[in-house]
Amino acid sequence: MTPSNWWMFHGNTEHSGLVQGSRIRRDTIDRFGLLHDIPIPGPVLSVPAVVDGHVYVGLANNHDLPGANGGKFLKIDLRTGATVAEFEWPIDPREGDSHGFMGMGCTPAVWNGGVYFSAFNGKFYCLNQTDLGLRWVVDLRHADPAFNQPVSNLGEPLPNPPAAGWSSPVIASSDGNNGLVFVGMGEGENPGCFGFVYALDALTGQVQWIHCTCQFEEGVANAPNVLPPSVVTGTPPAPFSVGPRDPVIRGASVWSSIAYDARLDRLYCATGNPVPDGPLPTKGFSNGILALDASSGEFRGFFQPPPDSSYRATDVDVDFGGSPTLYTLNGRRVVAAGCKNGGFFVLDAATLELLNWRQLLPYYNDGRQIPSVDPHVGPNDQRMDPFVPNRMSDDIDQENYSGTYSTAAVHVGLGRLFVGVGGNNYHNVQAGIDYATTPFLRALDWQSLADAWPMDDGDPRRYREAQPPMYRTPGESGLSSPAVVNDVVFCSTSKIAVYAFDAYSGRMLWQDDLGEQTGGMNGGYGYCLGPAVSGDYVVAGALVFGRRGGVLRIYGLRE
Repeated sequence: MTPSNWWMFHGNTEHSGLVQGSRIRRDTIDRFGLLHDIPIPGPVLSVPAVVDGHVYVGLANNHDLPGANGGKFLKIDLRTGATVAEFEWPIDPREGDSHGFMGMGCTPAVWNGGVYFSAFNGKFYCLNQTDLGLRWVVDLRHADPAFNQPVSNLGEPLPNPPAAGWSSPVIASSDGNNGLVFVGMGEGENPGCFGFVYALDALTGQVQWIHCTCQFEEGVANAPNVLPPSVVTGTPPAPFSVGPRDPVIRGASVWSSIAYDARLDRLYCATGNPVPDGPLPTKGFSNGILALDASSGEFRGFFQPPPDSSYRATDVDVDFGGSPTLYTLNGRRVVAAGCKNGGFFVLDAATLELLNWRQLLPYYNDGRQIPSVDPHVGPNDQRMDPFVPNRMSDDIDQENYSGTYSTAAVHVGLGRLFVGVGGNNYHNVQAGIDYATTPFLRALDWQSLADAWPMDDGDPRRYREAQPPMYRTPGESGLSSPAVVNDVVFCSTSKIAVYAFDAYSGRMLWQDDLGEQTGGMNGGYGYCLGPAVSGDYVVAGALVFGRRGGVLRIYGLRE
């Protein structure tokens, strides 16, 4: 079997996380280990791409530049670990992400001799695959007439965060030579910013269509290429037009990679919180899955989770931070996605009808909420990991820090989904997850969504074979996307660690600690957002303490 390339986020346009052509299995894992520990000048805040024997990865900050104000993109030989090409871009620190990141935080798409990625300066790049020379760059934050881009999505000035490119691009092509590249751009925490989905010609960078993810008129679907008046100066070029008024609701940004289904020629865009925000249901096309026609940008449907899917009715800021995943279930094409409210949903891909859902966060066996799961405290409560009763949490609106940002991986042979659980690990309210009750990775039957690994008889019930490493490390969360290789599931965590589990039972087969967290408000600060797998190789990068902020490692089978 020919090894498959991990050529874009989660391996393919369906975001299945499923690897073909690998010899990595349970019975070969004893020969699996570290091949190269590569010195890099900054943190990795994404999953790399692995194509034709090379790793393609960008840094969130480039410490080779003054003040680390800019990004660097690397091409690395998979077999030797040698860097064979670089591309870097400096930026004004006022133009970067609000978290202090100045480079990039998405998985590049490597296609037809080009390398595509969005960056924290609001620009979208295409490089030559061979030498990483610049082909073209389009500004998606400011109007860029040379590329038929009329939008200036500036919002309110600093200290409000500017529109930035977190979304990993997806490319659709019918002939393998020309195609469209799709990417989201926006900001959900700036009260003046809108969310947009862009379709660009993959060869030239010319913008073909734009869909605003902020609903103009309640109850009416947005038309493609109709733009808010405040983002356009003068008369826009064809095919764009200006709407009669700005949408009242802002935000609804697409943070994650858009999934593409070739059978329906359809895009599935996971959206984030609106401005102003609140518990579900929220206004406009926020906190949900927006389906668009890939060729035209026409609206094809929208799904928002029901309010009772939140672990607590007072959960707010419940973005869909991970990407949708497509697979075929009993002959029907379905799309699955998890929400920061803890809910995981399976929808009909053609209609977005809700077929099934479950809450990923645990309850007591009698169905009661667990007080230490998704706790909510008042705005002036600065206690670290505070214990509060359910009745208090159920009365106070607050972000759910415990739900999922993960993109599910699909095991077709077993009929299972694997999805990470837990958010970032530096809030004083809750660092990561309530580790004693909550697994950082869920294994689900892809039809019933019931737990697929053996459970113990505790209250709440926990995965029996996955102890350790689960339920052991305070706050350790699965803010990452797993990958499936034969009978092995790879995932990474906020510890910062990479694990391999038996896909059948959940037993840990292998692990590696990439580094230490940087310290911070509560439990530290550090990320490894998931492994990339191609053939017999696994690649993972992270944000860590020391080492100029980052680590990149290549693992594989030793002969």
